[in-house]
Amino acid sequence: MGKLDLDFVILDESVVDYGCRCLMTGAELDEFKANPVMLYQHLRAGDLTSATDEHPMLPIGKWYDIRTNGGKLLAKPDFDDDDTFAKKVEGKVKKGYINACSAWVDPVSCSEDETLMIPGQIGPTITQFKIREISIVDIPGCRNSLAIRNAAGKLLKLSSVDSSAAPQVLEHLRTLLPIKNNSEMDTKIVALKLGLKETATESEVAEKLASVLTLAGTGSNLVTENDSLKKQLSDLKLAADKKKVEELVDGGITAKKLIAGERESYIKLATADFETTKSVIDGKTPYASIESQLDQKNNDNSVELPELLKLSGHELYLSGKLERLKDLSADHFKVKYKDAFGIEYKGK
Repeated sequence: MGKLDLDFVILDESVVDYGCRCLMTGAELDEFKANPVMLYQHLRAGDLTSATDEHPMLPIGKWYDIRTNGGKLLAKPDFDDDDTFAKKVEGKVKKGYINACSAWVDPVSCSEDETLMIPGQIGPTITQFKIREISIVDIPGCRNSLAIRNAAGKLLKLSSVDSSAAPQVLEHLRTLLPIKNNSEMDTKIVALKLGLKETATESEVAEKLASVLTLAGTGSNLVTENDSLKKQLSDLKLAADKKKVEELVDGGITAKKLIAGERESYIKLATADFETTKSVIDGKTPYASIESQLDQKNNDNSVELPELLKLSGHELYLSGKLERLKDLSADHFKVKYKDAFGIEYKGK
């Protein structure tokens, strides 16, 4: 079987050796899922002069179950069973000799927003990207399995001994950054936003802006009050939710469906998923002690025995209740047995 139930971490959101990183929220996977090709070492037909087992040029398989999860891009390999070289690679993956892969990323948009930067990052953050192909590799070209193409479409990948592609990658990524407006254009935009004509002078813009800021100062108090009200509403909702959860769990304890020692565990479960926890508690059978069960049985017997004694021995026999009478009262059974058969009961 070439299809392995084995997750490869294709990419994550940490800084790669290029100095940049990718956000998994920007992964555009539809095109790749339509053709989830798996190569070896990013080699394709045309990259080499001949096709041999030692120099593969054709795809060795495909990827399936491609998805993002917890800041990671994951996929599982499906090797081509009819390809001799692919079977060799599959064997080394199964045995753990090869554990790495490398994604050929096609950046769509980038950002230099400082809030997206993390320690060690020197290049832009790739906020949207596509996947060209994913290769099985012996040594990843860079940490976290990343290869990138330049503006001309050429594959730029880091090797374990040469990182000369990094400057080209960062240069290409910066071409994808949003174009910054010059100061004159900025002034026109601000003027229009303030309700002025785009031909307004800088002094007119400054005067209007000062007026807006004055109004904003007045409005900031309203914003503060609004935020305070929102917090109060949030606190009230939290308190109501907490009370609802506690009433559910305490009600389960009162109904003897839960024991007191389970309270905190069920409080946590109900806080995370109230409806499911309620369904579980509602479906539980109330706890009953052995003593109470015996008492109930005795109560049931005290009602059933008089009813059976109302019947003749023959009626009890015909209705199949004679044996039940034996379980409830051996003495009464012997009397009814003689009544039914005309002889004394000789059994035990």
